[in-house]
Amino acid sequence: MNQVQTLEVIPDPVSLIESMRAVGYTVEAAVADIVDNSLSAEARTVHVQYDAAAGNPFLAILDDGSGMAPDELTHAMRHGSSNPTDQRGPTDLGRFGLGLKTASLSQCRKLTVVGSKNGVLSARCWDIDLVRESGRWLVVVPDQAATEALPLIKRLKAQASGTLVVWQDLDRLTAGAKDVQAEMTARMEPLLEHLALVFHRFAQKEGSHPPVQITVNGLSLPLRDPFLSSNQFRQELEGQTIRHERGLVEVRPFVLPPISRLTEEEIQTAGGRDGLRGTQGFYIYRARRLVIWGTWFRLVPKHEAYKLTRVRVDIPNSFDELWALDIKKSAAYPPDAIRSRLKQLIPHFANRSRATIVYPGRKSSRNDAIVPLWERLEPKHGSFSYQVNVDHPLVARLSESLNADQQRHLQTILEYLASSLPYDQIYADMCGDKPRDPDYDLDRLEEIARSLLQLTDLELSAVLKIDPLARFPALHGALTKRLNDV
Repeated sequence: MNQVQTLEVIPDPVSLIESMRAVGYTVEAAVADIVDNSLSAEARTVHVQYDAAAGNPFLAILDDGSGMAPDELTHAMRHGSSNPTDQRGPTDLGRFGLGLKTASLSQCRKLTVVGSKNGVLSARCWDIDLVRESGRWLVVVPDQAATEALPLIKRLKAQASGTLVVWQDLDRLTAGAKDVQAEMTARMEPLLEHLALVFHRFAQKEGSHPPVQITVNGLSLPLRDPFLSSNQFRQELEGQTIRHERGLVEVRPFVLPPISRLTEEEIQTAGGRDGLRGTQGFYIYRARRLVIWGTWFRLVPKHEAYKLTRVRVDIPNSFDELWALDIKKSAAYPPDAIRSRLKQLIPHFANRSRATIVYPGRKSSRNDAIVPLWERLEPKHGSFSYQVNVDHPLVARLSESLNADQQRHLQTILEYLASSLPYDQIYADMCGDKPRDPDYDLDRLEEIARSLLQLTDLELSAVLKIDPLARFPALHGALTKRLNDV
């Protein structure tokens, strides 16, 4: 057998490191990649701080994780410090061994990392200008004076362990800016919300996982929940576990409440009045970290009828190769076996979303005692209609006050109302996300509640479950106070 001739072709450091800077990180995706490392090191606090007013703009990320010893830190600074095909711990958010370097150097020309472990402080620095001058993969070992001058270094030294990542010479963040501080502030504007969404499951206790505090310039991340779990009108549909030789994929579908059931804060959390359509679809989590969201993976087009559907999909990091996870951890695509299963589930999710849009009814439960004014009838599969609920206290009270002829006349009127509903117009209005019930302020609801109390002889708790009062649970506390203060 002939021996194969080989040649070792070593990449040019200058060309490669400059090319890798163009991977396409946004600043918020780059910071998130560094936070991934902090979470993999089991940090309980992560502080992001940036400043462009100090003459030497910087961005620093400090955590209180396990830290790194000198040899570990040197290895971590190596490009490709881990093999993406290696098996890793279930909570490890890394993959390629490139994130720390590629994410950081996409934004700056000087990356310094300081590790604190077992009482030993060590620092390493990538300086692109030095690489250009030497033409070699040289990492700087900063002296004590340079290390002591780094931002947040005193806080790191005060901790038992941890890691400090510092970006300096922020050429990509401040290039061409006349006002460096204003430019950096503008570039950082999406950071808080991006981190809040991507790491929203880390911000609160989940199972055996304690909460992690993440701050940006001292501000804690706002609580974000794309599934609005605190809203009583949100519907959780039956989930499914997809079994694969690489592990389990957990699928949990949710249908958000119609916009009339949401507070302004919930509307913004769900994507804003104009964003509900764009944020529908699958939300893919890798080890609890949100990787990609608001997509149907081209299995179905985004549609008004599906806009309330959010499907949480949890994948283990053993699926990275199959899901085509990219370096930035901002894109993933399911393999054929998983994609076909998800496609089969979509009609089930979408049908409930469509029903919620067209008929924004109450969260169905055998235990709820909400009394609607309108009832949905489904005499046969695929056919439905609406009629006035004759058991509604106001309708029943009116009927009881009438004689037999008048009751028949009332029934005719109610049937005519039901048969004349403008279904097409109602559907168009629902799809337009237009806020409804604009005239139902607290004063008007108080009038309705007093009328119901007087006409029905029901307790206040029962009256609040009658339509239209039942539509505004957020105002029930204020209504109760007003009515009880009299």
